[in-house]
Amino acid sequence: MTSIGIVGTGISGLQLALSLQQAGIRTTLYAERTPDEIRGSRLMNTVSRFGPTVDRERALGVAHWADHASNYGSVNVAVTGTPVAFSGKLRQAAGNVDFRVYLSRLLEDYAARGGHVVTGRRSVEQIVAGTAEHDLTVVAAGRESVAELFPRDPSRSPYDAPQRRICGFIADGVGPADPFGVDITLVPEGGEIFCMPYLTRHGVMTAICIEAVPGGPLEPIVDRRYDAGPGAFENLALDLLSRYAPRTYARIDRAAFAVTDPMDVLQGAIVPTVRQPYCEVAPGRFVVAVGDAYVANDPVGGQGANLGSRTAAIMSEAIQRDVAYDEWFCRVLARDMWAAAEPIVNFNNAFLQPPPPHVEGLLGASMIEQPVADAFCNLWADPAEMWRTIATPERSAAFIARHSALQAGALAA
Repeated sequence: MTSIGIVGTGISGLQLALSLQQAGIRTTLYAERTPDEIRGSRLMNTVSRFGPTVDRERALGVAHWADHASNYGSVNVAVTGTPVAFSGKLRQAAGNVDFRVYLSRLLEDYAARGGHVVTGRRSVEQIVAGTAEHDLTVVAAGRESVAELFPRDPSRSPYDAPQRRICGFIADGVGPADPFGVDITLVPEGGEIFCMPYLTRHGVMTAICIEAVPGGPLEPIVDRRYDAGPGAFENLALDLLSRYAPRTYARIDRAAFAVTDPMDVLQGAIVPTVRQPYCEVAPGRFVVAVGDAYVANDPVGGQGANLGSRTAAIMSEAIQRDVAYDEWFCRVLARDMWAAAEPIVNFNNAFLQPPPPHVEGLLGASMIEQPVADAFCNLWADPAEMWRTIATPERSAAFIARHSALQAGALAA
């Protein structure tokens, strides 16, 4: 009987394990932490899960939050220092759940369905060395040690240093956006500020993620320690929001604004990296990468968790349909995963650079014409189409014309 070892309990590792379990394939999940330890850990990220990811959760029977009040249906975009501001309505609501809540629940689901979980803090190499009994080992843990197994692919990784420094935190005292959704504020030469409803262990709060260009005006929040002094972190956050994200700042009750818990602050940086997706660790024995072990995107495009879910689904299908997990299998899997990942990597890396004139034109058209705004905001749920839309001036112009024409047709009718 086929046996698959899966190292890591992020969204890709858990969804892969649940999918293979559903298909009747024997799996062992190697977890660094128990569900309780995950729940009590530091904030991991501030991700949104878009429609296709939520659909995959439904198929796996783990859509516990598909209709939760924290899910949002609008994307509200503004560019600091300009009149550009618009809102787009999503065709399918995006899910917003703190990953400490999300991952611990999915790990419990897998175990409750009979899944085999091995818990322990070991390096990826130690775990892989001890999983020779499996027909295939999958690494879904984006730890630094994966570099030894899966070297960086320089042809697909244009950056060798972080393009943003990141500060994410969960706060109380922030009112809802109108329309209810995520606020995305683009700060020219400074970075981006995201503010969204977030289901946490404290209930529905607000997640704020500040993506700071190194050396730019938003960067001080990344270096401000939460324990620097009473209110010091919050006061700096308020100052930055008042100057660079006034629409978000207007929703804040200054007297009530506070980080919900010292563990609800995350500061750091990510080097966008694509790695070689497989390696041969012994003659005829292969290890494959998925999720952050394969592609680590900067959070600016909101695609990390969604791509992890997508590539886990691709890998599950490949494992189920094949009869041997040899180099042939690995090459075909690598081809299929890159076909899904390439446009997402391209769009995400493009968002790390100042927008070219044709993208500025697309933002301006979204402000003027609601059908363009709605269509543009839905591209976050379809990142391949996002890349096709922004890749060239001609494609952006055609996108605007198509959706403007739809509005003209509706008016004529």
